[in-house]
Amino acid sequence: MRHPYGLILAAALSWGVAGCERCPETFVSLDQLVCEYNANAAAVPRLWARANIAVTMADEKGRTFKWGSTSPLASPNGLLLMQKGDNPLGPHDFVLIGREAGSKLFQTGSSIADGVYYLWLRLGDRGGAWWGRQELAAAPGVDALPIDPNQILALLGVFELPTDFTHPPTVALAMSSDPCAYVVTYLDRQPITNRLLFRREVYFHWSDSKPRRPYKVNLFAADGRRVMTAYLKNYKSIAAEDADCAAVMPSDIRIEWIRWPGLDSPVRSLRLVISEMTTAPKGNPPAAARFWDNLPGGLDQTQVDSGLTKKGNPE
Repeated sequence: MRHPYGLILAAALSWGVAGCERCPETFVSLDQLVCEYNANAAAVPRLWARANIAVTMADEKGRTFKWGSTSPLASPNGLLLMQKGDNPLGPHDFVLIGREAGSKLFQTGSSIADGVYYLWLRLGDRGGAWWGRQELAAAPGVDALPIDPNQILALLGVFELPTDFTHPPTVALAMSSDPCAYVVTYLDRQPITNRLLFRREVYFHWSDSKPRRPYKVNLFAADGRRVMTAYLKNYKSIAAEDADCAAVMPSDIRIEWIRWPGLDSPVRSLRLVISEMTTAPKGNPPAAARFWDNLPGGLDQTQVDSGLTKKGNPE
């Protein structure tokens, strides 16, 4: 008769062999990974796309409500426009607009001309406008926007990563075996303090069968807490005049907010299903991305970096 402990050990070992992912024996360097990623991103100087948007939010009492739909049967209720600035690492003109019955319900974006990033919304009796200066984004004392357009931009996969691995902003690589992934961490200096901050972790497939593309992104607050996790899938080609230079981007982006004591966003989840992506010069991204020019009247405004200057002294 076999000892029962032997049976348990054999079962555990067999489960481990069957349940654990086996990573490839070969891998690429950070230089090659960034080069591949940037080659795709550089082929997208501008972007126009439709989107199906679904948002889950919560009120002060924790009661949740939903707006929008990502069902294949639903008509697009969003529009996304982007045009890159002179610096590949940003800032850029970007706007994501949510509509219902022909009216704008919310708009989030960043404007080079205005020098700000922002969100405004009006959903029934809920509404407001939040904005901050790009040069002070992630500075100490800056309140977070419910939806931060700078973080959404990082999920589109069409913005280049730093290629200087010795000075910030920069990226560093770690290899994960559970799951098998290239984990690229984006670091930058915090405005005012000049301290190094982790901004996001990007998980790339490390696989013999899947393309080396991001599939998950962890986003961090200035204090180091992971505040959001985004899941990226269903990569599709972006229509371009030069078919040989067509790039790809995730067409299904799901963002989950993480609840922390004292840092509880009213937004609980956001899903974007993007379609009709093109780099053709459609629309006017710089004009559409302007904050004050497109801000509806009657909304309470909150400046999230009020009282701060670049040197950290009150204004």
